[in-house]
Amino acid sequence: MYFFKKLKWLMLACILTSMCAQVSAHVLKNTTAQVILRDGQVEVKVLTNAEHLISALQSEQAWLMGDIDKLMPTNLSAEQQEEFVKNALKQKTSLRVNQQVIVFERVVFTTSNNEAHDLEIVFQAKHSFTTVDELAISFPKSLGAVHASFVKPQYKLLGAGDTAKIKF
Repeated sequence: MYFFKKLKWLMLACILTSMCAQVSAHVLKNTTAQVILRDGQVEVKVLTNAEHLISALQSEQAWLMGDIDKLMPTNLSAEQQEEFVKNALKQKTSLRVNQQVIVFERVVFTTSNNEAHDLEIVFQAKHSFTTVDELAISFPKSLGAVHASFVKPQYKLLGAGDTAKIKF
């Protein structure tokens, strides 16, 4: 009887082991943004899915709801699509530093082979504040939910053998 109990448990363990699903890390599919505040400039790096963004900009429902100002035509070339997306995002992405509106001077697109985020959009703007007390940014609804991180680098010159002490 003892032998059959052991055999039953061994068979159960084998069955469960063979039926286990493949385990893999999940990929964050939402749009992500990193806002980097430096002396005299702000850089915003947005990682998103190009197909999702283009379909949002071509959505008649989004246009009717006022989420987008202009419908993106379906027959555009790749260059025309990029220009349309740049203009749409530049118009609807709002940046304020110390309660003053800052205009993005440059928008650059880079594509990658990443399945979830195959499009990187980098916005760059300059400001003239010596100290920044407040930063406010809003993204267009066409990007969907955006996971944003905010970075304010602290620069220090360290002499040979010195230790940096940083407070956050």
